[in-house]
Amino acid sequence: MPLPPSQLKPPRKSLIFRLHPAVGVNLALFALGASLAFGLIGLSVARGQEAFHGYAWVPRLLVIASGGLILTTAARILRRRISRKLRRPLLSPPGV
Repeated sequence: MPLPPSQLKPPRKSLIFRLHPAVGVNLALFALGASLAFGLIGLSVARGQEAFHGYAWVPRLLVIASGGLILTTAARILRRRISRKLRRPLLSPPGV
């Protein structure tokens, strides 16, 4: 049997903190940039020590993957900004 409306509990607030989408994109770009730097450091270590020459494919793969993701994410951001500028109407002069 359902509770009468006076005895219903108020809805709980969501436990998930919602961030602005730009914050998420910035965090993703930062993480991809960190993985790109980590891969470049790994490549320099693998080239510098002869014992690690066989494992140079791991940081190389990391650099290629993170670099590709950075480029596609940056292209998507630029396309959105350009389309928003084109869709935005011209601003009227003040006082009109």
